[in-house]
Amino acid sequence: MKSLTRFAVCMAALTIVLGAPSLAAEPKALAICAACHGKDGVGINADYANLGGQNAAYLVLQLQAFRSGERKNALMNGMAAGLSDADIDELAAWYAAQPWVVADNGNANLVEEGLNRAGYCHACHGMKGYPVAKNWPILAGQSALYLDNQLQAFKSGTRYHPLMVNVVKDLEPSAMTALAAYYTQLNGAD
Repeated sequence: MKSLTRFAVCMAALTIVLGAPSLAAEPKALAICAACHGKDGVGINADYANLGGQNAAYLVLQLQAFRSGERKNALMNGMAAGLSDADIDELAAWYAAQPWVVADNGNANLVEEGLNRAGYCHACHGMKGYPVAKNWPILAGQSALYLDNQLQAFKSGTRYHPLMVNVVKDLEPSAMTALAAYYTQLNGAD
């Protein structure tokens, strides 16, 4: 017991002398992303994705797709073009470690309609908006405008994923807006 007490006292003294362990350094490319997505991963407006707390594997895949041009977005393609694999890994880890913030900016009157239409979505994105696979996005609490825009992009073909093409092919714009309203109000803990 004496040894344990001495060890604890020594560790406390070292912490005082050397300082508490520091948090991981910010990624060197963080400023590029923070201009739109915030340093903490909260988009500066509802049209930008919230990245804080998002699955790191999903973020890596999306940044790689933007960099290669596989995922089309003029702004993001340009931003990601100069990122190395190490930059992408660091950014994904950084944003995944930030707390998830619920956007809560959808039309509350459409939530029930969105829930009624979310059956297909639950298979991949879970009942509470948290996906069954780490390389798929968390939808719970994401900005309603962003979600609505992404659904429309899948339907128009400007964004592609083989599973999403079939999910959105018969959705009307009003259904997409209702789904976005439903997912934006979820916090994953209900």
